[in-house]
Amino acid sequence: MTPRRPATATTRAAARTAWRTGDIDAAARLATAAGDEHLALLTDLVRGRLAKALNRYSRLRRRPRALDLPIADAWLHLDQPGQAWEHLRRRRRRVPPHVALRHERPMTVKAAGPVELPFADQPLAPYLPAVQATLNGRRTLLHLDTGGTFLVMGPARAAAAGVESIANGRRFHGITAAPARAGLADELNLGGTVLTNVPVDILPTLTGPQDLVIMGTCLLRRFLPTIDTPESRLLLAPRGSVVPAGGTRMPFHLWGDHFMFAAGGYGERDLTFFVDSGLVHLLQDGDTLRQAAVLATRSQYRSWGLTPGELSGTHHNATRPLRLGPLEQDGHLLAIAPGRRAPWSELGGVKVNGLLSQAFLSRYAWTLDFDRHEYTFTSGLSHGPLEKPEHRDGS
Repeated sequence: MTPRRPATATTRAAARTAWRTGDIDAAARLATAAGDEHLALLTDLVRGRLAKALNRYSRLRRRPRALDLPIADAWLHLDQPGQAWEHLRRRRRRVPPHVALRHERPMTVKAAGPVELPFADQPLAPYLPAVQATLNGRRTLLHLDTGGTFLVMGPARAAAAGVESIANGRRFHGITAAPARAGLADELNLGGTVLTNVPVDILPTLTGPQDLVIMGTCLLRRFLPTIDTPESRLLLAPRGSVVPAGGTRMPFHLWGDHFMFAAGGYGERDLTFFVDSGLVHLLQDGDTLRQAAVLATRSQYRSWGLTPGELSGTHHNATRPLRLGPLEQDGHLLAIAPGRRAPWSELGGVKVNGLLSQAFLSRYAWTLDFDRHEYTFTSGLSHGPLEKPEHRDGS
């Protein structure tokens, strides 16, 4: 007869399973019941409850090394790079160059009010919208990519903009690891909203057809942004502004500096997606150029229930509805990534089943509320989230 496991051990195991499968609320509830402070802290971090996570960390009797970088990211999200720097030094960790730069020259944001930036008329507009900005005095097209950090560009673009840089390890561009450099842009003007000392990631892979400047999640989260593809515009309201009533709301989670993930699915199968609006994987289908809605490896697609026959080529036409939260769409293209494992297959122990792209997101105006860690999707907005900010205890 198999001995019964203690209730606490069973609850702890259930909490870990919920975390791995992306059921973060269940993981938080079960971790609290089991007294698993490490996991409870992780659930606070990805739900944006940063002050609570840092307070929980301060009470830990044992502080595992695995928490060092997530805690540094929490301080950075709170715009306190000095605290991140001190934390890493105290833990006898090498301070990454991008953290040292932000500590030396903290970013500032001066917003006179909400701004509306129309999407630019450019070749990638249907697949990767962009807005005009002024970067270090130069008019620059910024492509919206929730799979990016602050500003991301190639070496030539950085040199032209006068961005000095230092080596910053390696970063992934898609599934390709590349040597990265880090710098700071002196000034970025977004329709009258002025940001100074804006972090820049410089990747040598952003050349040729990919010679773009990317505006990523870390920059968007300084605002209450709405990416309104039906109306071809980006709305940037101050953090804490009121999201308009209506629409479909769902939670999202944030791992590390910019990895947003959310619950979704394929048919009846529940999945977890990395929400990456910058995925541009195009396929010529007769007279139509189609954008893949998902990129995943064969191993990840097998977790969806796809068969070897369906995965024999480079892509697959979805035969079941694709889901993000309660939103469903049919008829999408699924792209198959080479290799056995993608760098985003796991985020802090949460199993990710694929990247979800602009091909799915483009049918909506979607507001990203980084105070509540909540998306709001509508079919288009007659107005943006531009009301007077309300007081919130966001952390």
